Amino acid sequence: MISNQPLEQRQMVANIALITAAAGFAIQPTLVSHFPAYSAWMPHVKMAFEAALVGGLADWFAVTAIFRRPLNLPIPHTAIIPNNQDRIAATIGVFVQSNFLTDEAIRRSCSKQNIAGSVASWLEKEANASQLAHEIGIIAPRILQFFRHHAVESFVQRNVVEWVRASSPNTMTAQMLQAIFNNGNHQQAFQFVLEQTDDWLKHNPDKASDLLNPVIDTLIGPILSRVRASISNEAQGVVSLIVGGIATFAKPETRKAADQLRANLTSALNVEQKIIDGLINLTHEIRNDPNHIFRIKLDEVAKHYIGVLSVDSPESRRLNAFKDQMINNPDVVKFFSSIVISIREAIQKDLNSVKPAILISVRDALMMLGRNLAQDEQFQKDLNQGITDALCFITSAYSDAIIDFIGHQVRSWDSEKMVREVEKAIGADLQMIRLNGTLVGGLIGLVLSFLQ
Repeated sequence: MISNQPLEQRQMVANIALITAAAGFAIQPTLVSHFPAYSAWMPHVKMAFEAALVGGLADWFAVTAIFRRPLNLPIPHTAIIPNNQDRIAATIGVFVQSNFLTDEAIRRSCSKQNIAGSVASWLEKEANASQLAHEIGIIAPRILQFFRHHAVESFVQRNVVEWVRASSPNTMTAQMLQAIFNNGNHQQAFQFVLEQTDDWLKHNPDKASDLLNPVIDTLIGPILSRVRASISNEAQGVVSLIVGGIATFAKPETRKAADQLRANLTSALNVEQKIIDGLINLTHEIRNDPNHIFRIKLDEVAKHYIGVLSVDSPESRRLNAFKDQMINNPDVVKFFSSIVISIREAIQKDLNSVKPAILISVRDALMMLGRNLAQDEQFQKDLNQGITDALCFITSAYSDAIIDFIGHQVRSWDSEKMVREVEKAIGADLQMIRLNGTLVGGLIGLVLSFLQ
């Protein structure tokens, strides 16, 4: 807000000068009678006061006419600003468009500044990153609190459900697969996952068994139970007895074959471990073989589903039907809603704690971003170019809307308020014009008087 003090002070000085000129002109005849010795000078004094009064009044009228009607008289071409508010609005819009919203102006301004570098320098300072994280910590709980209202929660849930119901998962899945498998980068990501998985399996075989056993039992447990039930404990005992007898009395080669038979029997009954060992070995093989058949089949399957899911096919219809079943099941919707609510409440609880872990992570991430950005000059140039291009696009695409917005705002201002704000901005200098008009007018009058 612009202060009124300079305006009021300078207005008072200009008024004092005008009053002085008027008073001097009024008392000039009295001065002649009281100071007859200076009567020769009095015509010059009189003309100086006359000219000062004329100049002061003329400038007072001109300055006042800019903002309002002098003495509230309906004089033409006065109250310039309030009477031309619409034209001023249009002029401001054109001025902004011509001087600020052109590609040349934007690129010239952006070229003088390293926006990305400034942001990087600001972010890498811990105090700044902490302050920004703190501001996020103030805003985020309020946003989360807003979404805790039952009406808002229900509205969002209804709209999300309707969006999912109206969407086509086959098309989105095909597009996602196309994006993933198009450039071949999925093999690098797949290789990374294989390396991490293979290393973990190698160093944690017991944990792998504990993790995979329930899955295998769920998939083929009933089948294994029936196989094992068909081989009774008695049958296993007889086999063990026969194998043991052979091992006792037979030749070494026969004993070796009998031991192998018994080991194979035990191994045959431990199918789960066989499957687990097979999965571990398969993972290792795929990791070390860039041309493994599994990799080739993975690409073939992806290409197949990209094709069939992009059109109306049995696979697309089955996927869409599955989506409809899920979205029309209240329990499924409730389950996913509960997940979102749980995540939201966990975030809310952390943000309300004494030392929110989320905000500490945000602060560290911001500082790391600032450091990395500060060290990468090429990326700074690319980012600055991207910002410049984005600004040019926005101003080019929406310049008319921006101009209309500015014009609408100016036209909607209250005339008196607009006049007061403009007068606060430039009125102090205009009062000095009034003062100069009074003083210069008096000086000119004095000079002309002497020339006569």
